[in-house]
Amino acid sequence: MDSLHWQIKHALRMVVSGAGAYLLVFLLGLQVDFSAVITAIFVTQSNVGGSYRVAVEQFFAAIAGAVCGAGAAALILPQDPMWMSLALVVALTPLALLGALSPGFRVAPISAVIILLNGPILELDTLTLALDRVLGVSLGCAMGVLVSLTVLPSRAFPAAVDTAAGICSLLARQLAVLAQRAPTARGQHSRLAAQVREQIMQLADLTEAAEHERRGRTKRHVGAPRLLRTLRRLRHNTDMLRRAGRDIGDDALPESIAAPWCHAAGAAAQTLNSIAALLAGEKVSEDFDTLTPAVRAYLGTLEEIRKSGETATLPPATLRRMFGIGFTLDQFRRDIGDMIEIAQEVPKPRPGLLTALQGGLRGRG
Repeated sequence: MDSLHWQIKHALRMVVSGAGAYLLVFLLGLQVDFSAVITAIFVTQSNVGGSYRVAVEQFFAAIAGAVCGAGAAALILPQDPMWMSLALVVALTPLALLGALSPGFRVAPISAVIILLNGPILELDTLTLALDRVLGVSLGCAMGVLVSLTVLPSRAFPAAVDTAAGICSLLARQLAVLAQRAPTARGQHSRLAAQVREQIMQLADLTEAAEHERRGRTKRHVGAPRLLRTLRRLRHNTDMLRRAGRDIGDDALPESIAAPWCHAAGAAAQTLNSIAALLAGEKVSEDFDTLTPAVRAYLGTLEEIRKSGETATLPPATLRRMFGIGFTLDQFRRDIGDMIEIAQEVPKPRPGLLTALQGGLRGRG
């Protein structure tokens, strides 16, 4: 239901943006309704930061396309299909290279094509078409950003926090599987790792949008980049533990260290689940960090094994795994500490409309 609620809001913003752009062009008495409406719909993204980014990209891409299109028309003066093809080559070559270097300019060739091909059809000079194109795109960008700011606005940072909570839950599931030491869990590890990778990519996009919102002074809190960096480190540490912690053939961990390792993996999963709940705005106990004592217990056991001389009887590969797990767990503990600090600092999400209504009904009951 929450996903459907978000989709309905986004669809409503797009409808208002397109209709508003057309009405604005009509009230101004201009003939740039096509460019304005299309751009307004395209600029209206799922959050304010995304709308900022796309608006800037569309505006500068329109200017680049207008300059190249009008310049090619003035240089070639196309009068037949052969010369028009040459003009298109001249206009599109620099724009294609620009789009390859910067994804934001991938729509620039569209403006050049519109200017070159519509000139003979509309019987207008290319300079007028270029100016109309830039004007229409500018109005569409302004309307798209305005609607994103005023009509059921959606901020990128709360979405980033929600995505981060999901990533913590996925990492916790990976570590919980590790704690079970199930020999058939390799496929489950791979599926969870793929989901984490996908969510990290989504969080990176939301972080970029949140930074655009911050520059636009629509959000004072600065924490999305730190959130992304910390989760990337946790994901890397989890992958390292996944590789080092699974038993392969004769390279199994001795029971003296296997039990503390499983306990540490389970404690890490429990702590990550608590962080996910904290990011979601739920209440958790103050002493939910069970990883730190578990890591200390593992390192203490490792030191006892070293002092007892048991390490002399173990294969080198097993020793590398044991000490590698200890090093990674200690780094994981530090990153978990950073993640706890972030989770305690970020603004807690407000309940959605449906959640608020359900809570109100329960209160009346």
